Amino acid sequence: MGRPDVAVLGLPLAVAASSGWAALLRSGGRRPSQNEGQPVTFRIKEARTDSDDGRRTFHVVSDGPPGAALIEAVAPGRPAISALIPVGGPYAISVPVPRSGRARVLSAGAAVVSLDGIMRQPPAELDPVHLTVLPRVTETRLLPLPFRLRGHTGEHTSRNSGDGGELRSIDAFRPGDQLRRIDWRATARQSADQDRLFVRRTYAHSEAGVHLLLDTAFDYPSHVRAWFPVRSVPVAGEGSLHLSREAATRLAASYLSVGDKVGLNELSGRHWPLRAAGGHRQLEIIRTHLALMTASPRRDRASREAGVPAGSLVYVFSPFTDEEPARLMRAWRAAGHRVIGIDTLPILEGSAASPSGRRAVRLVLLHRRQVLNGLAADGVPVFGYRGERMQPEAETLDTLPGQLPLDVGLATLRGPVRRGTHAVGGRA
Repeated sequence: MGRPDVAVLGLPLAVAASSGWAALLRSGGRRPSQNEGQPVTFRIKEARTDSDDGRRTFHVVSDGPPGAALIEAVAPGRPAISALIPVGGPYAISVPVPRSGRARVLSAGAAVVSLDGIMRQPPAELDPVHLTVLPRVTETRLLPLPFRLRGHTGEHTSRNSGDGGELRSIDAFRPGDQLRRIDWRATARQSADQDRLFVRRTYAHSEAGVHLLLDTAFDYPSHVRAWFPVRSVPVAGEGSLHLSREAATRLAASYLSVGDKVGLNELSGRHWPLRAAGGHRQLEIIRTHLALMTASPRRDRASREAGVPAGSLVYVFSPFTDEEPARLMRAWRAAGHRVIGIDTLPILEGSAASPSGRRAVRLVLLHRRQVLNGLAADGVPVFGYRGERMQPEAETLDTLPGQLPLDVGLATLRGPVRRGTHAVGGRA
């Protein structure tokens, strides 16, 4: 005490020591760890599950010093979930996922609090989870063909002469004929003096060019109340755009499996078309393009109309609630293409909540019926695709009674067609 210089130097050390002991007493005698001041980090990762019930499980994982974390998660169309979990332990969240397409399936936020309820770390929003689900692959067997086949390879018999399997005629040998085509039995039978040779002429094998066009202007849910959303619509619902993706994948897989070439585009012409090609890789590219197509309102006048390669069989997938798909289908038919429409409006369930909503639904369905009746009067076939549930139940609404399903309708077109080709589509 008699040395002021020593007192000045020792006073800060005494204050630091006393504050350290006070903090140790407040923590119950536990010495603070080295990472006590580090922030808690959060991340979301998908759990490895093989369930096929339309749901996925995600884990909110935290890493940092011991404590408690307040988690709040929101899935589209579902109420928010709040939970208080210890830091370091994963928290599992099961959310519905779309049947096809890309959607935001989970949003979450987290904050760190102490045991006395005081917030130690301000709340932070985690990166949302976006999921892309490819449409499932199915096939149909009986397929129509375009009016004109192309190429000299494939599994379909064309009307052009070439190397094939179906007999066209037996003619006299001419310069340029291959020796292996000589029919010795026909020569012995028809050439008595053995001065002429006869050859077998066959039809060439050709391939079909198929072009798929999706109408992405609307995505009608199966529940009528979701047409007038008050809150966000669940992503797991079945809508017209999902049915279009599924039907387009079904036809693409069927044609590609027999060696044909398939291309893809959308009616609005907002994206460059996917050129027609064959093979398994083309199927995966088509599925990826279909999954990334989202509903976008149609402009009054598109920057460019969707083009169709010459000699293609055109499939148009649409709910047909406006005139634009019908107008394009008539134009392509007048240009010489074979055009088939696929109606993908789902079987409707329930009714609108308000009287004005019910009137709006009836007007949409009435206009849709007029559009489809006009296509039928012009000779353009339109078949329905409703997914797994092809027949309506008692409490559902069949928007077009008597419409042929997709597989049945395509089978009716699998006969000989005009303009010089056989419709030997699909596999026997």
